[in-house]
Amino acid sequence: MFTKPRLGLLFSVLSLFVLLSACTFLEMFQPMPGRPLLTPTPISRVRVQVHANMLGDVTAPITVEEYVDFQCPACGDFARDTLQDIKEKYVKTGQVKLVLHHYAFIGEESTRAAEASECANEQGKFWEYADVLFHNQAGENQGAFADAKLEGFAEELRLNMDEFKACLADRRHLSKIQASIEEGAARGINSVPTLFINGQMVRGALSLEKFEEYLTPHLK
Repeated sequence: MFTKPRLGLLFSVLSLFVLLSACTFLEMFQPMPGRPLLTPTPISRVRVQVHANMLGDVTAPITVEEYVDFQCPACGDFARDTLQDIKEKYVKTGQVKLVLHHYAFIGEESTRAAEASECANEQGKFWEYADVLFHNQAGENQGAFADAKLEGFAEELRLNMDEFKACLADRRHLSKIQASIEEGAARGINSVPTLFINGQMVRGALSLEKFEEYLTPHLK
């Protein structure tokens, strides 16, 4: 049976132990001299890395998804015209983020162009490469997107050509392209370009005015 004096001594020892343990615990989280304190990667950066073919602020309230085939003339018209206005007016201001999905169905050159864009994506040049593709359309399955041309576009963008050629030759991203097509079909895609504005399907190469009619209800 503990007497009061012994209980007091025990409590004093326990208090000292807790104090020393707390100090040791805090020291574990102090930066060592000459070494910075480690911090977790911001979630926004993680999301940007996951959705590498996304353009804009990851926290933008409106998501505009587009399904495209790089050989599709209507996709090219939309990319060269309305999409540039959307980027300037809504993406750069943080209201919209763009996500491009592949729906390569016109032919083998569509698939190779999509694969090449993902090889460029490995070097942080997805959107630049996509713009080059849309500006170099020249008929469907007529050689405009033959491998030699795709490599030439990569050279124009000053990509590492050894890495790009290896990626293209290995067909490293073919499964991603195929998965995107399957996903699009499951969402009801039967033509391109097709947009989803916060999940609402909109078909066709819209003018900016028509696009804004669909966009307005989603703006705060």
